[in-house]
Amino acid sequence: MIAAGVICAIYILCAIILSLGVQEKRDSCELLSDQPISFWQGLKLVMSHGPYIKLITGFLFTSLAFMLLEGNFALFLKYTLQHREHFQNVLLVIMISATLTVPFWQWFLTRFGKKTAVYFGISSVIPFLIVAGVLKINLIVTYIVAVAAGLSVAAAFLLPWSMLPDVIDDFVLKNPDSPGHEAIFFSFYVFFTKFASGVSLGISTLSLDFAGYQSRSCDQPDSVNVTLKLLVCAAPILMILIGLLLFKLYPIDEEKRKENKKALQLIRDADRDSDSDSIELASNV
Repeated sequence: MIAAGVICAIYILCAIILSLGVQEKRDSCELLSDQPISFWQGLKLVMSHGPYIKLITGFLFTSLAFMLLEGNFALFLKYTLQHREHFQNVLLVIMISATLTVPFWQWFLTRFGKKTAVYFGISSVIPFLIVAGVLKINLIVTYIVAVAAGLSVAAAFLLPWSMLPDVIDDFVLKNPDSPGHEAIFFSFYVFFTKFASGVSLGISTLSLDFAGYQSRSCDQPDSVNVTLKLLVCAAPILMILIGLLLFKLYPIDEEKRKENKKALQLIRDADRDSDSDSIELASNV
C-alpha cells in the first residue's frame, strides 16, 4: 500500500509538471482542417503508413525481448546462477547503467544516425546473453552482463521513441490534407508497449508453470533452470534479431530524415509568408 501511494504521488506530480510546465503551441494551418476527419478514417491512414508499421512492429519485438529479460532476470539470478544474495544489487546496476547511458545514446544518434544507433545499442546485449546462457558465470561476469544489459535497455526504449517524430513528419509530407493525427501515432505506440508487457508476462507465467516452478521453494527442478535460460537468453535473442530485421526495412534513414525536415521547414516558411501577406492586405484595406 505504501508503494502504491508513492507511485500514485509520482503520477500526480508528473501530471502537474506537464500541465503547468509545457505550453502547447498550435498552428491553425497545420493542426486544424476545414473538414475534420473521423477517428476511424485517421486510424486507417495512420495504419496504412508503411514506415510507421515497420517501426511499431520492430519496437514490439524488441520491447518483448527486453521485457522477457527484465521479468525473469531476478529468478535467473537466484536459481540458475545461484546469486540469490546479490540479485537486488545486480538489478540496481542494470537500472543505473541504463540511466547513465542515456546521454551517450543521445550523442551517438546525433553523430551516427538513429538507425545505426538502434543496431549497435540493441544488439550489444546479444553476446552477453549468449555467455550467460551457455557458461556458468561467476559474480564478476554477472555484473558485467548487468552493465551491458542496462546499456542495451537504454537504447531499446529511448531510440525507437526518438524515431517516432520522423515517421510523423514523413506522414505529414505524404498527407498534407490530413493533419492532426499525432495522437493516434503516439497512443498506438504506447499500446504496443503495454501489449508487449502483457504478452511477456503471460509467456513467462505459463512457461514456468509448465516447468514446475514452486514460488516459495529454495531449490527448483532442472526444468525450471532450462526454462529460465530460454526466457532470459534464447527468447530475447530471437526477438531482438526479428526486431532488427524489421528495423532494417524501416525506410527513414538519416538522409531521408534531413530531407523531410527541410521540406517541412520550407512549407512552414511559405505558410508564414502567406499569413503575413494576408494580414498586411487586410490592414491596408
